[in-house]
Amino acid sequence: MIRSMSRHRAVAALALAAVLAAGCARGEGSPETAYRAFVRAVGERDVERAWGLLSTDTRAWLDERARSAAARAPGIVPASGKQLLLGDAALAGRPLTAVVLRRESRDRAVLQVTEEDGRPQEVELVREQGWRVRLSPP
Repeated sequence: MIRSMSRHRAVAALALAAVLAAGCARGEGSPETAYRAFVRAVGERDVERAWGLLSTDTRAWLDERARSAAARAPGIVPASGKQLLLGDAALAGRPLTAVVLRRESRDRAVLQVTEEDGRPQEVELVREQGWRVRLSPP
C-alpha cells in the first residue's frame, strides 16, 4: 500500500513537472514570440534575422517576385527576395499593441495582431524548425 502511494506521488510529480516545463517552453518557442522577433528584426533592419523568421514558401515567392521585378528593371530592383524584404517597411512600421493567439494546431498558428493604429489583422505562422511567419502574396 505504501509503495502504491509512493508510485502515485511520483507519477503526480512527473505530471506536474511536465506541465510546468511545457509552460516554460511555450514562452520561448511560441508563435507570439516568433512574430514579435520578426517585427523587431524588421524594425532594426536586420535582414538576416527577419529572413530567417519567414516561412520557406514566403521566401520562395519573395525571391520569385524580386527576380521578376529585376528582369523588368535591371540594375534598379535587387534580384533577391532577401534584399527586397525590408525596402521601406521598417520606416512604415508601427509599434505592436497586442499579439493574441487565435488558433493553433501542431503545424500552424493564427495570431491577431494590433498595431498602434488600432486595426487588428490576422497573421499566419507555420512550424518549420520553429515558428515562421507566412506572408500572403498580394
